[in-house]
Amino acid sequence: MRRLAIIPILCVLALGVTLYGQKKSTNSPLVGTWNCVGHGGENGDIPFTLYIQHSSEGYTGSVSAGQGDVDLTTVNYKDNHLKITIDTGDSDYVLTGTLADGKLSGEWSRDGEKKGAWEGKK
Repeated sequence: MRRLAIIPILCVLALGVTLYGQKKSTNSPLVGTWNCVGHGGENGDIPFTLYIQHSSEGYTGSVSAGQGDVDLTTVNYKDNHLKITIDTGDSDYVLTGTLADGKLSGEWSRDGEKKGAWEGKK
């Protein structure tokens, strides 16, 4: 009889651990699709879309713009501060910024030279 009583307890514990892990990995306000605009480039304002996911290994994602799609090389996010690096093969881009009031904003650079500002919202 005691063995039968332990099975429901183990099932409830397993369910709780699973739900906690799911909530923790998807609870970040950074995760999602961000419609963004880069300002200050040679061709004026450039719209782009950031797709950011979160897993147990950290943040990943991709960026889509008129020039094509590419995976984000690194994504670091802590205390509402964001740093994304993107290696396109031709150039290295860095986006830095903050998340405040549901919006991202900051600066972008190409190949180590400051270029302009950017902003995004879901």
